[in-house]
Formats: sequence, C-alpha cells, structure tokens
Amino acid sequence: MNAVLHTGEMRQPRSFAAVDPSLRRLHAAAVVRIFFGLLWAVDAWLKWLPGFIHGQTLTHELNPAAVSTPIVHSWVQLWHDVAGVNPGAFAMGTAVIETLIGVALIFGVLCNLTLIVTAVFSFGIWTAPEHMHLPWTTPGNTDLGPSIGYVFAALALFAAAAGATWSVDAVIRPHLGRLAPLAGSLPAV
Repeated sequence: MNAVLHTGEMRQPRSFAAVDPSLRRLHAAAVVRIFFGLLWAVDAWLKWLPGFIHGQTLTHELNPAAVSTPIVHSWVQLWHDVAGVNPGAFAMGTAVIETLIGVALIFGVLCNLTLIVTAVFSFGIWTAPEHMHLPWTTPGNTDLGPSIGYVFAALALFAAAAGATWSVDAVIRPHLGRLAPLAGSLPAV
C-alpha cells in the first residue's frame, strides 16, 4: 500500500478565537472554587483521622479557659458544652460537614448555598475553636487565624459567580425551579 501525502490535507494550525473576558473570569473563578474545594477536602480528610473523629481533641480546641473576652468566652463555652454532650458525634458531624463542603465545591453543586454555608461555618470555626486568636495583644501573636480567610474566600467566590461554569449547577439549575437561586449563577455570555 502506498500512502500519498497531500499537503492540502494537512491540518492547518488552529486559530484561537478571542475568548470573552467575562467567560475567562468565570473560568478563573471556577478554578479557584475547585482548588478551594480541594483545600476543604484535605481538611475534611484530617477530620476523619482517629484523633479528631473520636472527639479526643475537642476539649483542647473548645477550651473556654483560653479566652478572657466575656462575649467570646460565653460563645466558646456554649460550643464546649454542646460538644461535651457527645464528643464523637460532634466530631463526626464536623467531618461530614467539611466533607460535603469539599465535594460540593469541587463539583460545583448548589454553589450559592454551599458558599454561604462555607462562610458561616468558617466564621463559626474562627470564633469558637480558634477563639478569633484572642487576645491580640499576646506577644508573638502574628495573625488572626486561617478560618477568617476562608470566610472572605467563600464570599469572594460567591460574588464572582464561581459556580456558573464547570459545575453540576450548570446542568441542574434549569430543573430546580424556585430553588434555582441556590445553584450557581448562569454565565452572562
């Protein structure tokens, strides 16, 4: 068999059409959402380890004696009391919530709801187990703790419509009816 090469049949280089800047922004937000979900997935994996899942670390993390500010002390005491009823169940609930957040962010499931829940949950972590890193006047205290950054990251992704592309939301949103606002926004392209 002879193969004849015709130059006219050769592939021409692809032309790269200009991509709409708003679509590029939505894709960038989706990439950040996916990486944020991976971060949550790693954090969730750590929660499933024996030291946390059996409630062994909660008394240290939810220690009201570590906080001298009255309102924060009361808040931490409340969560210490709630977790103290059944530390294993509280730890299991935390692990499940963090796992669901990670999966929902990676796959883009109900992104608007997920991002608001993520911000609220992160704020709860920052104010209770992290004690808002109070007192801020402690020598050597150099930051406010990581969870407050999670709050702002979730809100920024919400504002950036991070669930509009590369998400399950793009498929399920038309079928959600009145619940459609819980899913990521439609791309404005």
